[in-house]
Amino acid sequence: MVSIVLMLTAATLIKHGMFMDAMLYTSVSHNLSQGIGTFWFPFFDEYNIINLTSFHEQPPLVFGIQSLFFRVLGDGMYVERFYTFFTLCVTVWLIVTLWGEVTKDNQTLRPYAWLACLIWITIPVCFWSYSNNMHENTMGIFTLSSVLLSYKALQSHSSKVFLYILAGLFVCLAVLSKGFPGFFPITVPFLYWLFVRKKSFPQIALYSFILLVMLLMVGIGLYFYPDSKESLSIYLFKRAFARINEAHTVNSRFFILWRLLSELIPAFMLTAVVFTIAKWKGISTEFSTQKRQAFFFLSIGISGSLPLMLTLVQNGFYFVPSLPFFGIGFALLLSPVVDNLLKKINPARYHLYFGTTLLLLAGSLVFTYLQKDKFSRDKDLLHDIDLISSVVPKNTRMHCTHSAYQNWELNCYLVRTYNSSVIDIELDDKKRDFFVSEIDLPNPDPSLYDEIKLATFTFKLYKRKG
Repeated sequence: MVSIVLMLTAATLIKHGMFMDAMLYTSVSHNLSQGIGTFWFPFFDEYNIINLTSFHEQPPLVFGIQSLFFRVLGDGMYVERFYTFFTLCVTVWLIVTLWGEVTKDNQTLRPYAWLACLIWITIPVCFWSYSNNMHENTMGIFTLSSVLLSYKALQSHSSKVFLYILAGLFVCLAVLSKGFPGFFPITVPFLYWLFVRKKSFPQIALYSFILLVMLLMVGIGLYFYPDSKESLSIYLFKRAFARINEAHTVNSRFFILWRLLSELIPAFMLTAVVFTIAKWKGISTEFSTQKRQAFFFLSIGISGSLPLMLTLVQNGFYFVPSLPFFGIGFALLLSPVVDNLLKKINPARYHLYFGTTLLLLAGSLVFTYLQKDKFSRDKDLLHDIDLISSVVPKNTRMHCTHSAYQNWELNCYLVRTYNSSVIDIELDDKKRDFFVSEIDLPNPDPSLYDEIKLATFTFKLYKRKG
């Protein structure tokens, strides 16, 4: 299990290069750690994407949390990678803990937390997200924590109001991490009543009311604090609602459904293989004792993904926080069958399997280490940025062509690594000492700029004369 996690995530994390959204948010967090911007009003560059005085593409909580890691660990490229791997480890721990709660009365299935983790991490968009510093990684910790606390309270024979209050608090933290998608754990009490049927509907209504009251109280508190009110108002009305109305990313609301089904193909295939082998060996595939719990967790996963169909702003990584529940749901269906299959194995072979596991772990560690100093993406661009920044001092604002300004990777890497940035010359009337343009474009003004000869691949650097 550990070797698979390392191969799928750490082997990419250790390389140079990262997905643009991840670099954008990392840059904002890094700025915040250096006192550039504040918690409620973080900062990317002069224009903050849409000419705002602060950055509000997402609520501010993840920026604040990650900035603490930069303050403690410094500015190196591995800080955000360590943070990403940290969120992965916390998520694994929460999945194992939740699995322990689910199988508390079934000691046979209790050791199969690894199966839930395996199904979860082998979902392609899942290990991709944990190979990049996506906001969903942090939000997933809060949604998983909320579901864990709600589940503990629902399974208890006594009233656990405090657990519901904590569960509601974690929903608030999820919303402050990524906005509307963080609300989905509030469906847990109703889904528990629908599938597990161990609580009456009036009890479920009370538990749901406690969750909603907690959300309302936090919302009122944020409303009456001027900075949070202004910050979240900008996020809601100038960014979130504006994107929902104008910046569509897909043409069909069903995109997210087909994307979810395609991402779950490995889980479907594993289920088919396990049940086929079991049938072939004459092993029972009856899972009625876990069926209700399995469907309950699968329904939580659905509640965290399919509501994304309500808008045309969709992307596959948006439903990453829902994936642990698919992992647990599939594992509950498979674990009784897997247990029966493993019992058929000759105990003498366990030494062979143990040795193979150690070899895989050692191999994954070596493979991961060998990826150091390699590039997962943007190799030529990162090469150019290093050369440009060897000439241009840190904290420098440079003019650029309009098309170069639209290259978000260029600006994100500059801001993150050198606290520098490029500004579209058409938008800025200040005098700047440097100018960046694509390598195939001529000198923008030979009377004003001299080219600095650098062995770049994609961009050229000019310096103002005099």
